[in-house]
Amino acid sequence: MSFLAASENTMAFELWPAPMKKEIQRLQGDYDYASWELFPSSLRDMADWADVYQDPERKDKSRDRILIYKHIPDGEPGTVYPVALRLQGLLREFRVERFGNWTGQEADVTRAVQHVTISSGGHAKAWEATIDSLNLACEYVSRRLHLPMQGIPQKKELYLQRRAFIRRDKPRGSKTPALSATQDPEGKYLRIQEHWSAVRPLTIADLTSAGKILPMDAVLLTEGDFVDVGAELDFVLSRQRNKGTTLKCFLTCTHIVRMIPAGYVEKMKLDNSMSDRKRTSTPPPQERPAKKSHTALSFDEE
Repeated sequence: MSFLAASENTMAFELWPAPMKKEIQRLQGDYDYASWELFPSSLRDMADWADVYQDPERKDKSRDRILIYKHIPDGEPGTVYPVALRLQGLLREFRVERFGNWTGQEADVTRAVQHVTISSGGHAKAWEATIDSLNLACEYVSRRLHLPMQGIPQKKELYLQRRAFIRRDKPRGSKTPALSATQDPEGKYLRIQEHWSAVRPLTIADLTSAGKILPMDAVLLTEGDFVDVGAELDFVLSRQRNKGTTLKCFLTCTHIVRMIPAGYVEKMKLDNSMSDRKRTSTPPPQERPAKKSHTALSFDEE
């Protein structure tokens, strides 16, 4: 996954206040970045770093363009790696349970999403660098496809979502429940499982005081938490009779890591002169193992 750049020599996360910056560095781990982990800061560099790929597996041809890495040193031949970004912000509204905002009615399945909103928390420099990087990707795709792009506005919040269900290619033959009683305690999914597949649960994790990334129950997430959110860029063709064809960029959430609980954030004096975050016992940063996947979050062992 890739961290955003504010300039050629500065990463976007370095513009957050000192205690937040420290937690992002602890999450990143104590090793150097590979070139593919550093999001470009210019259009010229973006052209060398990323490509636009037409995904044949996507049946909806208005949604089949994705941004992929051009060069992954240890990537498998013939494998496509979608660009995956790490965004940081203060957690606002969210629905991240297995079925998201689904009402339980089959008519609402296509609108069922897990969603999360993160905000700047008033930290303008880090946030502006984040939006600028996202719009750089938008401009690159726009130029490659020769289509106008509706960029991401410079506002104080970003909205990410993730579809809760995917339509099956063919009906599921078995009537046996596809999910366990623990996974679907109300039995709502049983009514639609013949034609719809439930996506895997969204990865929710906590950055512990020991510097480990461990699974966390989503019920522990709180509005105001300082979080790291994984995002992939989805580009959608929008056809309107009066405006013609334009591109829109949507952010798909891939993970949420809580770095600082809301209670700690509220007590912080968030300026660059503040000392490090105080916890009961905070050991020095731990050496992190190499990443196991280019686009997914890896857990540590307890």
